[in-house]
Amino acid sequence: MSHLRACLVLAASLLVGVVSAGPAAAVSPSIVISEVYGGGGNSGATYRNDFIELFNRGTSAVSVTGWSVQYASATGTTWQVTNLSGSIAPGQYYLVQEAQGAGGTTNLPTPDATGTIAMSGTAGKVALVNTTAALTGSCPTGTFDLVGFGTTANCFEGSGPAPAPSNTNSDQRASGGCTETDQNAADFAVAAAAPQNTAAALAPCGGGGGGTTLSINDATVTEGNTATTTATFTVTLSAAAPAGGVTFDIATQDGTATAGSDYVARSLTAQTIPAGSTTSTFDVTVNGDTTYEPNETFLVNVTNVVGATVSDGQGQGTITNDDAPPTVAIHTVQGSTHLSPLAGMAVTIEGVVTALRSNGFYMQDPLPDADVATSEAIFVFTSTIPATSVGNSVRVSGTVAEFRPGGGTSANLTTTEITGPTVTTLSSGNPLPAPTTVGPTGTRTPPAEIIEDDATGDVETSGVFDPAADGIDFYESLEAMLVQVNNPVAVGPTNRFGEIPVLAEDGAGQGVRTARGGIVIRPTDFNPERIILDDGLTGVSTPAANVGDHFSSSVTAVVDYSFGNFKFLLTATPTVVAGSLAPETTAATLGGHVSIATFNVENLDPGDGAAKFNALAGLVVNNLKSPDIVALEEIQDNNGPTNDAVVDASTTYSTLITAIQTAGGPTYQFRQIDPVDDQDGGEPGGNIRVGFIFRTDRGLAFVDRPGGTSTAANTVMSNGDLAFSPGRIDPTNAAFANSRKPLAAEFTFAGQRLYLIANHFNSKGGDQPLFGHFQPPVRSSETQRHQQATIVANFVSQIEASEPNAQVVVLGDINDFEFSQTVTILEGGGLTTMMDTLPQSERYSYVFDGNSQSLDQILVSNPILFRSPIYDVVHVNAEFASQISDHDPQVLQYDPTSAPTAVEVRSLAAVQAGRTVLLRWRTGSTARVLGFNVYRSTGKARVRLNRSLIAVRGSSYAWRDRRPARTAARYWLQVVHLDGSRTWRGPVRAR
Repeated sequence: MSHLRACLVLAASLLVGVVSAGPAAAVSPSIVISEVYGGGGNSGATYRNDFIELFNRGTSAVSVTGWSVQYASATGTTWQVTNLSGSIAPGQYYLVQEAQGAGGTTNLPTPDATGTIAMSGTAGKVALVNTTAALTGSCPTGTFDLVGFGTTANCFEGSGPAPAPSNTNSDQRASGGCTETDQNAADFAVAAAAPQNTAAALAPCGGGGGGTTLSINDATVTEGNTATTTATFTVTLSAAAPAGGVTFDIATQDGTATAGSDYVARSLTAQTIPAGSTTSTFDVTVNGDTTYEPNETFLVNVTNVVGATVSDGQGQGTITNDDAPPTVAIHTVQGSTHLSPLAGMAVTIEGVVTALRSNGFYMQDPLPDADVATSEAIFVFTSTIPATSVGNSVRVSGTVAEFRPGGGTSANLTTTEITGPTVTTLSSGNPLPAPTTVGPTGTRTPPAEIIEDDATGDVETSGVFDPAADGIDFYESLEAMLVQVNNPVAVGPTNRFGEIPVLAEDGAGQGVRTARGGIVIRPTDFNPERIILDDGLTGVSTPAANVGDHFSSSVTAVVDYSFGNFKFLLTATPTVVAGSLAPETTAATLGGHVSIATFNVENLDPGDGAAKFNALAGLVVNNLKSPDIVALEEIQDNNGPTNDAVVDASTTYSTLITAIQTAGGPTYQFRQIDPVDDQDGGEPGGNIRVGFIFRTDRGLAFVDRPGGTSTAANTVMSNGDLAFSPGRIDPTNAAFANSRKPLAAEFTFAGQRLYLIANHFNSKGGDQPLFGHFQPPVRSSETQRHQQATIVANFVSQIEASEPNAQVVVLGDINDFEFSQTVTILEGGGLTTMMDTLPQSERYSYVFDGNSQSLDQILVSNPILFRSPIYDVVHVNAEFASQISDHDPQVLQYDPTSAPTAVEVRSLAAVQAGRTVLLRWRTGSTARVLGFNVYRSTGKARVRLNRSLIAVRGSSYAWRDRRPARTAARYWLQVVHLDGSRTWRGPVRAR
């Protein structure tokens, strides 16, 4: 990998809400929000980043140091903050860069402030605040300026929000920012995004001294040792001062330099540039010392100007260090933190070269200290092939820097390095420092469950550095060091970046292992003990490995970081010892049963060639045993990523169907709906969508009801019929913007009606990484998935209201875990996710960075669950280096005509009893029941209350919630059956 390989930060989520009027703030006399753009990086966008532009419509410069811009979703109550600094002159613009997306072609002008907020492209709320404290509430007070935009924004100035922008257009304040009537709807209009920063031409709104402008220069002085020096600043007018002169105040302000020790603070009031003159000078005394330190800065601010317009009211003084850099130990440079305490300083270090890269080398001190929290090694960035050799003892002089892969706005951690190095070889052929053994019985043992549990927002500036307990700190403490992994076992396949995730010591005692050699995630355990081997060093490659494969010997590496993960860069190419992993085959469909599968076929289009179609066909026929119905995700149009107006996918479907026949399978038909061009996300031009293929030779029939189009919303009729079959569910809802639309259809089998809903929810792109510097990571993509799940759950509820015994299957790539709120919301529609019926070690359909996890789901209604369905995740792809798709398919089969067999919960009630809530229920037969769980919800998420299963003991039950929620709560009863399946009863509220 290149040292400059960037992490992807994907596009902002789209947020929706319910419109309600918001209060107006007082008209801003100076700084206003002049432009808002949340489409950065989205499909079709010009600019890569979201941005907020400010403008000074007043007549005096305003310092915004200590101010912030803040953003909340259209109906949200949580405000994200970007801090500001500097000064804005009258008529000057100020650009705040926010999150970057995967799309767009153009970088913003150089921003004046930078944040990481992922804004909606169509609706949201932006506030300008003269503090950095986060606002609270849906429509907060205390804002300096506020813009609510888009039809769903529930807070705005005036009678309505600013109009909805888009991926190409922004909301822009009229008259270049000068118009301010406290009416968002009137003050803003939509136009092509046009960001401007402080370097743009001034556009004063009038007044303030006519055409005469005032500015102040910057000054640089060398520090010296014991004497003082003088920094001279000149206040300059663009023309001679008018009659009466120009008056102003002037004062110093600390930057990185501190008044008293580094310079002498000074301030003057009522200074005058007399009529006919153009300049005035201001001197600042700088104190010398012999302490090595980075160059330091202070500010000189010109305020209260009368008689001229301020074009630049802030000068910067730079104190240049002239002291010799110290010789320090590498562990002193690294420190026991994520950021070096010496960042920005010139230093000299010594050590042995341990590994080479194409643009630098690693060096390690052979004489470590006793503190395991401080790394003994560092990367030296030469920018070209380094002129040194492994084993050389070297002295390096250069500047300590923190390199953040992906750029300053990325959520990645930094790596400490030496830049601008001068390298002196002291000796050659030296033995390398002994590698640190990483593993359960090694020199250092990685935490087995916790990535970070004490940081609050940014691990680089908050929390306790705790390598013994926190995985993110553990690997940081080994940064750039030589390490050894004994008996590694692969828990993920080699990926296209040459990375192999492994566990040390054959995974002994680590996590929940799968029967096939992987390691699964759990709600509170994302397996920090995983180690990712990589091929980033010169002359090293990684071989193809599958889950469960081993290596012929231990491996040695140096620790690096990129793409949101710590990487162990191998010092030599390892030899893989292949395991016995083979693709799985599901059981053949039983007589009288219908079989239903879901399969993400990963951007399938005719351009993929016969090999991929034939391989997929072989999986369908031989491994899935030719199911009656297959819900397919990521079917592309007939010319795939060619970005034109083609949306038809009939050739893609027919090519797959023909390949299945050729492989010995039955003749399938297909049903689907073409999307609107470039509206469903995915690979640009590909127009991915969901659809069904099905066979009719076993008694299955598709119920065709015409009328479904790309934008027509399906509905449920009073008799249980779908208005369209197939038909899309609420396709124009903003929850499905740049995302695939669910497809509902009816089938019949053996006289029974089946409802199927195929899905491909919003991807996880844009979520912060597990090992990023924001902890806990923000999963911004969840917002849209929760909205999508709510819509699908409501549609299922409509089916069940019209057809109480409806056999409903909701399936597809949900892009979320079985324990996620997304799936919980879906279950609220009266469904059970089949993944929950499997043992913990089998709950996966996808492997990412060595974590086995479930993104694909099949959920069923109770009338199916009560018929003892057979469910199987068929592992044919995700665990293999050579794979046809990155997802594993799943198959469900059951007998739609069989009699349901399940416990009958005859009553369920919750009663307020003093400070507790008493839950009571009665049952009929409990012969097939293991026990019960009690859940409570105050929103969309359910929380389990009982620690252990409530045992079966007759027909009457009571359970007491001794710590009920303070807000209105609902209670749910979960029945756990002998076969592991689970059904729900509820909700009920306490009376």
